[in-house]
Amino acid sequence: MLSIMSDKHQHFFLSAAEAQFSAIVLGATGNVGGRIVQLLIKNPLCKKVVVVTRRKMDALADPKVSEVVVNMDRLEEEVAPHVQGVDVALVAFGVGKGSAKMPEEEVRKIEIAYPQAFCRAAKAGGARVCGVMTAAGANPGAGMKYAKIIGEKEKAVGSVKFDFLGLYRPAVILGNSNTPSVLGYVMPLLHWVMPSKYHSIYKNDLARAMVAQSEHAFLAIAQGNAPKEATVKILEYKDMEPFFVKGESDEDRSALGSNHR
Repeated sequence: MLSIMSDKHQHFFLSAAEAQFSAIVLGATGNVGGRIVQLLIKNPLCKKVVVVTRRKMDALADPKVSEVVVNMDRLEEEVAPHVQGVDVALVAFGVGKGSAKMPEEEVRKIEIAYPQAFCRAAKAGGARVCGVMTAAGANPGAGMKYAKIIGEKEKAVGSVKFDFLGLYRPAVILGNSNTPSVLGYVMPLLHWVMPSKYHSIYKNDLARAMVAQSEHAFLAIAQGNAPKEATVKILEYKDMEPFFVKGESDEDRSALGSNHR
């Protein structure tokens, strides 16, 4: 039996099987998504990880991992047979700064249509918890095109109505192969003059927050300690910070250092 402590300091007891969860991940080949998969593999409560990719990735080989290669334009129907009984869906998928060079129609497909199709398939398969990486400043009413699209992404995945949906809004993601290494030194120096929601975040810290918050939400549901209504939680930097684990962002800093050299 596994003892779980609630926020009210009451003891709940779940069997090992009840406390375990299976996860499905979209974006596992990316910087944050790859770290999410590593964390899930190491997590004793996670019994299975389904990764949805556009092409086969041998780097993801692990007994706990099953890979589903799909045509992204038929994502929902092709994922459907592989999501039965899944508990947690995680989305670390998008265009990022490359959006400026792409037609808006293509950006919308990648940022909105694909994640929403993935979420619908996961929900139909039984997932009750979902975590989606979006971006700081997301707002469907924003004047800036990218912030508006990401705001519409949040609205689209929110329409799926998971029991718990976490929307993770990073600003600059450090330790990311697409982020100039010099920002790893410059951005933290500017934090004191910036609103916390625009603080830079290391990719390992972001991945940890997405996995840990989703696990907490799953356990709350499993022990009957979750709200009856569908919950949407927006997590900006300060909301994600409690989940950071000392040493994990140091791995990102080391990677930045080696890239800089």
